[in-house]
Amino acid sequence: MDFNDYWQENKRFLITVGIGLLVFMIGEMILDSVWGEDLRAQQRSVTSAQRELARSKFTAADLTRAREENEMLTVSLTELTEAVAFQPRTRFVFHPELESASNRYFSAVSAVRGELLTIASRNNLRLPEDLGLPALSPTRDEEIVRYLDALDVVDRAARLAVEAGVERVDKIEIRLDPALFSRSDVGHVEQTSIKLTMSSQSSSLVRFLSLTQDPLELGPLRVRSVEMSASRSKRDEARLDVEFVAVRMHGVDLEEAGS
Repeated sequence: MDFNDYWQENKRFLITVGIGLLVFMIGEMILDSVWGEDLRAQQRSVTSAQRELARSKFTAADLTRAREENEMLTVSLTELTEAVAFQPRTRFVFHPELESASNRYFSAVSAVRGELLTIASRNNLRLPEDLGLPALSPTRDEEIVRYLDALDVVDRAARLAVEAGVERVDKIEIRLDPALFSRSDVGHVEQTSIKLTMSSQSSSLVRFLSLTQDPLELGPLRVRSVEMSASRSKRDEARLDVEFVAVRMHGVDLEEAGS
């Protein structure tokens, strides 16, 4: 069969294929003119990024410097934690290997309440008998150890109030961190709040605040807020609202930080 015969028999098919090829070539030319340069630029960017990733960006000097900075941060973190975290005195520390938490709590509360009420009576300081503790004794170990922290703060504050010549402690309110038993994480810093409302001459209240920050006394106690105002009933009397916090640090692993 010669070409003329083949052409006559397959003319429609060949024309269709030819038109298709022509349309395809025209489309390729249009696409290349419109997006070809952008595509090639993106391909060059990808190739360049792959080369950068394959190439090490950090030298031995960079690693040494990073380790030195990490060591300095670890030291700073240690100092900050020690400065912020509340350190209870021995009589307020629960040792699970020696006794139950409830026994430690009842023993500490009984001893401190007896001592403080006696001291307050001898020095003409009015002090709430409950010391801000809950009417129903806590039962969970997690609560007990935090109330022991708060009791330690109350004990220190009451003794300093006597030393400063404060006349009345009108109210003591202790609140555990709301996140302690919630579904949300308590975070790195847990704060037990101890609020005291006092009434006395302003000079006594100022001296009390000063003593709470003296490391040579029973301080320093961490203060979250403080407000002093004039008494509405007595001209020579002032009112002090102060909130102390007993801080516990969580989730700070210094050994891992330094490794």
